[in-house]
Amino acid sequence: MTMLCARVREHGGLDHLLLEQSEIPEPGPGEVRVRLKAAALNHLDLWVRKGVSGHQFPLPLIPGCDGAGIVEAIGEGVSDTHLDTEVVLAPGLSCGVCARCAAGDDMLCSEYGILGETRDGTCAEAVVVPEAQLLARPAGISWQECAAFPLSALTAWSMLQKANLNRGETLLVIAGASGVGTMAIQMGVLLGARVFATGSTEAKRKLAEDLGASETLDSTDDEWWRSLKKLTSGSGADVIFENVGEATWQSSLRSLASGGRIVTCGATSGSNVSIELKRLFFKNQQIIGSTMGRRQDLHRLLKLQQQNQLRSVIDSVHALEDLHAAHQRMEQRESAGKIVIRIDPDC
Repeated sequence: MTMLCARVREHGGLDHLLLEQSEIPEPGPGEVRVRLKAAALNHLDLWVRKGVSGHQFPLPLIPGCDGAGIVEAIGEGVSDTHLDTEVVLAPGLSCGVCARCAAGDDMLCSEYGILGETRDGTCAEAVVVPEAQLLARPAGISWQECAAFPLSALTAWSMLQKANLNRGETLLVIAGASGVGTMAIQMGVLLGARVFATGSTEAKRKLAEDLGASETLDSTDDEWWRSLKKLTSGSGADVIFENVGEATWQSSLRSLASGGRIVTCGATSGSNVSIELKRLFFKNQQIIGSTMGRRQDLHRLLKLQQQNQLRSVIDSVHALEDLHAAHQRMEQRESAGKIVIRIDPDC
């Protein structure tokens, strides 16, 4: 039996993102196989295809971090009660037994990895994952919305928790129409913050406003930070949600209030940035790094999704056979929200 999957055998352009027929994988001990209904793209998928200097991916590799589907096979030691259950996949992988994992800080596990980065992922008709990755599908939420949710929601939530965003504070979300940005805006509103967001087009800024941003800033204006300062009576933002890197870093620093916190999860425009340390310590500012988050928090976030307090913003839906176009759309920064890959034509 075979399945259709995407596979990266060598890093490079779109021509290195291959569509292949492959043997359907069998679950080993403690694992299950999920017949996928839908998956979703993240910037990590671009890095897997293109390569990252100094980082080695275990090629050949099926990309894809996010996915949702139905458990169709189980390995040794897994309860058969999982069979035929509808699930969302937790994208973060950890050993489950070390002190970090036991404390619930699985993202700090020395063996931490991500689906589609350290083992085969979700851009396929089926995927084998550890049993621990299974989360119950929220009732009433579509397969596409489920698939688009986990990585962005978990990343955004963890960032805002680390930044200790308080009610009444100001939050600036850089690239508010990105997958993680759309989640951060909604979460900021839920936490009682006054939310600002940047966007490169009128449509992206309108989306940010629809999600709850009180003001938006045109990121194509090199001095958008001046507008932010004016909107905050000169003080700047208490928390800045960064995920772009080089292109926005200096403007983010200029936008940060005294006692403020920049929390960053990404560097889609480049990772080489600079900072004047005197400014940082004289103003009692903080810079916080964040990758992924605690798997246990996904349970809470999925409940918020089920209660319609958080929603997946879907930019576009592509068939697996149309994965090249999906990658191109993300790479050219045309998307607003998440790009979904429809694995099952009927979902």
